[in-house]
Amino acid sequence: MQHEPRISRRQFLIAGIVAAHGLLIDHVQRTIGYAVRPSDAAPVVTARVYCPLIVVDKRDTPLTSTLSPAATPSPTATPSPTATPSPTATSSPTTTSVPLLRHHVVHTYSSRATFWNYSTGWYGDSVDARVVAAMVDEGVTRLTRTATRADAWAALLPHYQPGQRIGIKVNFNNADRNDNDNQIDALMDPINAIIAGLLAIGVAQQDIWIFDVSHGDRQGVIPLRFKRRCAYPDIQYASYADEHPELGFSTTEKIRFNAPPNAPIPDLAICNALVNLHYLINMPIMKRHVGAGISLGFKNHFGSIDRCNVLHNYTDIGARFYSSTYNPLVDINNHPQIRGKTVLTIGDGLFGDRINNLSVPQRWRTFGNAAPNSLFFSRDPVAIDCVMADFLRAESGETPAADDYLRLAAEAGLGVYERGDPWGSGYSRIVYERVNLT
Repeated sequence: MQHEPRISRRQFLIAGIVAAHGLLIDHVQRTIGYAVRPSDAAPVVTARVYCPLIVVDKRDTPLTSTLSPAATPSPTATPSPTATPSPTATSSPTTTSVPLLRHHVVHTYSSRATFWNYSTGWYGDSVDARVVAAMVDEGVTRLTRTATRADAWAALLPHYQPGQRIGIKVNFNNADRNDNDNQIDALMDPINAIIAGLLAIGVAQQDIWIFDVSHGDRQGVIPLRFKRRCAYPDIQYASYADEHPELGFSTTEKIRFNAPPNAPIPDLAICNALVNLHYLINMPIMKRHVGAGISLGFKNHFGSIDRCNVLHNYTDIGARFYSSTYNPLVDINNHPQIRGKTVLTIGDGLFGDRINNLSVPQRWRTFGNAAPNSLFFSRDPVAIDCVMADFLRAESGETPAADDYLRLAAEAGLGVYERGDPWGSGYSRIVYERVNLT
């Protein structure tokens, strides 16, 4: 496979602006070149703007060149990162003066991110932490159009004050405390890189919370093997089963649903771990769902509220109260505790789940019979779910009505709804950038 020519930062900025406004498309294509599609890639989907692949060859560049000393070391097959103290806050980063593109989705890819053999051991031990850290740094700097990790996080959190809390909403739908299976769950490696970025702008470790309060059959825990891979000893955790005086659910902050009168939904409380935050990073996994068709950023917040299981009758396609004109996911994500605090969504597509939400990682046809090895970044929760849904559609087809909630969310003003072809013809409204860290 031939690689496209590298481009300069200036060329990238020009291309982003052009793509954002849908102008001079031929010029963008001539300037940056065309994406290379896998031979058995996604079927072509109607779209009007082509957003090309950007190749960044870092194979001969030390991946630690832009990473702070607190970044995780390169793991062996069964790594256990050494905990490091919080670094001294860096000098005030220069915040970008370029307005952030609201509907921008950055997709970073590296074939070296994972190396599991799909048969032995835990797949989470087969992640190259240095490669993933470079993918995170590349994603946030391209999203914010800044030069450094610190500048990027300062742009995402321009009003941050010391002592404020930052939360990372992860997904442990399939976990228990002594988790020893290979069903897909959150991975620590990209979160270590996020934490390194937050520390770079002066956030204290104890002000960073990783949480998921789902409490279904697995009783809602954050597994020990996940915590062991954390490079920072003072990070806070919140789950349904963890013991902490601040855990539990709010008595005042609740989701009030606008369900039809013939199918009312009781108010559901929001977890205190979220209520006590100042800023929120939503980190779903790119996966299909046995009932809802897809489970992405919007559905990830089932793990932010109490008694979420009652909602499956409304979100699972074909269920008793399912409707194409109402979805409780919109009410959840439109609540001020979520909408008003979310500064970034990062989609975990390192392995992804191409079958259903209970699967172990499988090889993806559209990624060359390998793992997707991808991370997605956006400030628009609708746009990023659309893009991840398009990759799932290309790989495994799409359940009819699976994206009803995205159309309804766009109508509620939560972001841009558009379905397109990220493998080739791209999008007309979403500014999509695919970056290959070879």
